[in-house]
Amino acid sequence: MTRSGHGLRRRLTPGSGADADPTRLSLLDVAAVVLVPAVLVAVFLLPAGARREFALLYAEPTLRTLYTAHFVHLSFPHLAANLLVYLLVVPFSVVVSVRSGRRRRFYVVALVVLGIFPVVLSGLNVLFPRPRLGMGFSGLNLAFVGYLPHVLADQFEAERPEWDELRAALLALAFFVGTAIVTLRVIGSVRGAPQVGVAWLLAAGLGSLAAATALTRPVVSYLRSQGFAGGTIPPVSALGCLLFVLVMVVGFPEVSPDGGSVVNLFLHLLGYSLGYLVPYVAFQVLGLSVDELGRPAG
Repeated sequence: MTRSGHGLRRRLTPGSGADADPTRLSLLDVAAVVLVPAVLVAVFLLPAGARREFALLYAEPTLRTLYTAHFVHLSFPHLAANLLVYLLVVPFSVVVSVRSGRRRRFYVVALVVLGIFPVVLSGLNVLFPRPRLGMGFSGLNLAFVGYLPHVLADQFEAERPEWDELRAALLALAFFVGTAIVTLRVIGSVRGAPQVGVAWLLAAGLGSLAAATALTRPVVSYLRSQGFAGGTIPPVSALGCLLFVLVMVVGFPEVSPDGGSVVNLFLHLLGYSLGYLVPYVAFQVLGLSVDELGRPAG
């Protein structure tokens, strides 16, 4: 996708003055990041009975609970784990998106994740009805993780515009690396699950490894042709790649299927996949554009 304009555009950054640098954070950016944790904590402070009313009963789903279940946590460890992943991924994504001139793109994606994905993820999850409650922000967290390769690609493109041809290959490579980590990590955790499910995970893992391997060769060849050296990778991009791998491992822990965690892993994988694929189709395939606030100087 071709990006228009290579100079720094000066526009009004909300809440920071007409001459503000659009590639710097504003108070509204900070407020937007804090809003979701504030909502999650506020819901957690409700009485347990009230929280259960907002959770999703798989056998009797309603339109309201399809949405609200993602913001409900019944235990503090569950809430704390989701807050930790959110605070690792989203603030980083906001900072990098602002630096690379993709502030508005990030917020469009965030609105889709928070406004539409809850119902979509819940709707797909109830295809596996069971007599229990579904809740938790993890599926939406993983959607933000799925968008992280796009954030890193934007930063990489901003700092190394001469490597623009690598964008599509790097995005695909990141996606398949992520799915390989997920599927191969959880295969050992689903003993006792239906063999069809394990076979599907194994096929997805091996297929992702094969795709990642196939994509690595042209990427390496291109980098060599450009005189690649380790020091030419932007530090922010390197940090983001480490964060991506870390969160993919943490977001898919080894668990026993006895407590129904297989369905939770399915929800995580759905969130990750949609978080990657929806922006990819919108911006990379269809070429949809969102007004930008600027790009970093230099």
